[in-house]
Amino acid sequence: MREKEMSHGETVKADLSPVRLERSYGKMVMYFCPMKSIEVLETLSPGDGGSIPALAKVEGLTIPKDFKPGLYKLKNVTVTSNGTMQVKATEQTTWEVAEVEWV
Repeated sequence: MREKEMSHGETVKADLSPVRLERSYGKMVMYFCPMKSIEVLETLSPGDGGSIPALAKVEGLTIPKDFKPGLYKLKNVTVTSNGTMQVKATEQTTWEVAEVEWV
């Protein structure tokens, strides 16, 4: 997110890739740690130049029941950096299997 010059208070519509889904205690858990890119599709509100938060909160996101553990591209979410990083689903949010090149 720093590479995209995002700052505290900013809200964008973006694609996140890859996020990792893992099964834990019968539920699917999402991890952002393997994320290599954020593609900013649109800036919805500008930031104030402050630093982005380290913690993330996910809202309104439903993982399809038939998904298996693995890497996925999360498309068309809103990302807000205000106190915590807030990733919210939109009506256009979709999932795709991520094609990742490991170096």
